[in-house]
Amino acid sequence: MTRHDAAPPEDHPGFVELSVRLTGLDEARLRATGLVRAHHDTTLQRLGRPAVGRFLADLAAVGGDPRRLTDETSRRIADAITHLWRTGRWPSAPAD
Repeated sequence: MTRHDAAPPEDHPGFVELSVRLTGLDEARLRATGLVRAHHDTTLQRLGRPAVGRFLADLAAVGGDPRRLTDETSRRIADAITHLWRTGRWPSAPAD
């Protein structure tokens, strides 16, 4: 895996905070990957801003705890972002 230049500490703070909650990794470790901007952009590209906004609203409604999400779409989004951080790839859609 190629290392990218680490994002500056202020780069995408909301996405980093979300990623800390989802992955259990600390901010320094996530930023050290140099993938903050790439993963942020991938998430927006795959989901679109409206879906991300709904996900963030759902997450806020459960106090920011992704384990308490009840909406299936929001749970899938949380899992997808976690998968992206763990593997470097957006998960494939399940076969119909």
